[in-house]
Amino acid sequence: MAQREVKFESPAQKIFAGKNDWEGYKENDIIAIAFETKRYGTMHHFYTLGSVISCAIDMCMCPFEAVEDAKKRGHKLHFATQNCVMISSGERKREYSFLQEHGDKIKFHGKTFKIVSTANDNISLEMVDEAALEDDKPMRFKMSHGPDGDLRMSRQN
Repeated sequence: MAQREVKFESPAQKIFAGKNDWEGYKENDIIAIAFETKRYGTMHHFYTLGSVISCAIDMCMCPFEAVEDAKKRGHKLHFATQNCVMISSGERKREYSFLQEHGDKIKFHGKTFKIVSTANDNISLEMVDEAALEDDKPMRFKMSHGPDGDLRMSRQN
């Protein structure tokens, strides 16, 4: 089993390389976005991924009614909330997150989103048109043996 690359490690945090498209993110996964400071160098903002459906389930509400209500009010169905930062001298459990950047495309709930910077160091998840991603997908090939035993590759759509 391959281990994920560690991008940053401290007693309170361990930040791994971002997940691939085929892995995707799930509810309550934490993403970290790096930023530079003059005094302390590279630091990170942390965001927890969530959705209207997960919030409804956590509050013992009907997820279908919650989605319809959110659509009616013009709310987004998927979001990232910024985590607070606490300075403490006491022991605490280490937190794990995945490093991303503004403009990265991530897979969350089977949909592709772009991470967009918004005011006050927040981020927004903008859904990306799946048809526009067709050009970004890798080409697939089928391997077979020819009549003379040589290896042949043909492109699949």
